[in-house]
Order: sequence, then C-alpha cells, then structure tokens
Amino acid sequence: MNKIEELKSVIGKDVSENRSPTCRAKLIKVNKKTCTFEVVKSPYRSGDESRIGERYLVPISWAWNAFFF
Repeated sequence: MNKIEELKSVIGKDVSENRSPTCRAKLIKVNKKTCTFEVVKSPYRSGDESRIGERYLVPISWAWNAFFF
C-alpha cells in the first residue's frame, strides 16, 4: 500500500495532530498532495476549543506520520 491508500483507510478517524489548535483532529479527505483535517475536542482538554470544527490542510507525509509513524 502507498501513503494515499493507507490514509484513505483511516478517513473519519481522529488522531493527535500537532497543527490542530486542540492537538487533536479528524481526517476528512485525502487529496493528491494534501489531507483535510477537522479540529476536534481533545480528551485532555487542551488548546483553543473555540476552534473545534475548523478545517485545515497538511501535506500527505505529515498526515501519514500522524497515523502510522
């Protein structure tokens, strides 16, 4: 499997994600070079919870590292 295929297998799951203001995000979509994440509430009540629901992009390799490295 390549990185894109692996990431498509975890769409809808949340993960610790350093670029999220709560340090937690859900994978929404896998594009050709980026992935779309949505900010979700952290179980540790960290960060800016007012930004829950916002979406942002990260490079494929960063998203893959969050889930599989």
